[in-house]
Amino acid sequence: MKVIVDETGEIIAIATDDHILIGGHHRLAVAGSMGKRLFWRDTGEPVELDHFFRHCGR
Repeated sequence: MKVIVDETGEIIAIATDDHILIGGHHRLAVAGSMGKRLFWRDTGEPVELDHFFRHCGR
């Protein structure tokens, strides 16, 4: 399991190691639409939201 956090360290969502969201779908969408920078808690690397919202617009 991987945890997605915002700039302040607040947990936004939880995903599997292969980027499948388990929880926090709405919070992730809201944070992304507000332009918040999101990071993987374990590595500190930025989260690319495209991995989670690829299906939108099809």
